[in-house]
Amino acid sequence: SFSYDGKQDVLKNLTFTANPGETVALVGHTGSGKSSTINLLMRFYEFSRGDILIDGKSIKSYPMEELRRKIGLVLQDPFLFYGTVKDNIRLYNEEITDEEIEAAAKFVQAHPFIEGLKEGYDHPVSERGSTFSSGQRQLIAFARTIAINPKILILDEATASIDTETEELIQNALEKMRKGRTTIAIAHRLSTIQDADLILVLQKGEIVERGTHQELLKQKGLYYKMYLLQNGLADKVEEAVGQ
Repeated sequence: SFSYDGKQDVLKNLTFTANPGETVALVGHTGSGKSSTINLLMRFYEFSRGDILIDGKSIKSYPMEELRRKIGLVLQDPFLFYGTVKDNIRLYNEEITDEEIEAAAKFVQAHPFIEGLKEGYDHPVSERGSTFSSGQRQLIAFARTIAINPKILILDEATASIDTETEELIQNALEKMRKGRTTIAIAHRLSTIQDADLILVLQKGEIVERGTHQELLKQKGLYYKMYLLQNGLADKVEEAVGQ
């Protein structure tokens, strides 16, 4: 359980397990507690009730540096800073070689577009990467994450603001990134997490439903209604609510 202000709980008795190599997806309406869960996993906030274990050890027992190295975070709107494409992938980690940067970019399918830039990997990036499309910025952020070869991947709705031109590239890159890694994914678009091993439906800080995509559809609960709404089947939602 967790509270930002010590008065109102934003997470209430959350318990779940992500087994090695599995993808666990968090879904739910705004304010349901998805981002708060990620904030605690990344130790952006400290918690005092309950614990988060990695390999049976509390995350509080790991040095912060090790956690940051082993957990890769991809945000909805990645931040690119003034410098070169290479700088943005390396993030000033001098241990990462030029070859590893290129390998990471190839892995997430960012290499072709980077190669096409006037100065390739040395191409200048303006503040916030404003000269790139949202999809290109996301591919650079993916390469940045893969360059450190994390064991755990945390995706905060990594496909939310993608232009259709790069959407397929993004989906393919995500699939490759998730392979063999334990992944916690926040999703607004249910189509992006249908193959997750476990989907947790959050409402007001509590897990109200859990299961695979098919299991949750059969329950005809909150997930089912969200799925119908996103697929333009609003009339069926009314029927479901009526039942």
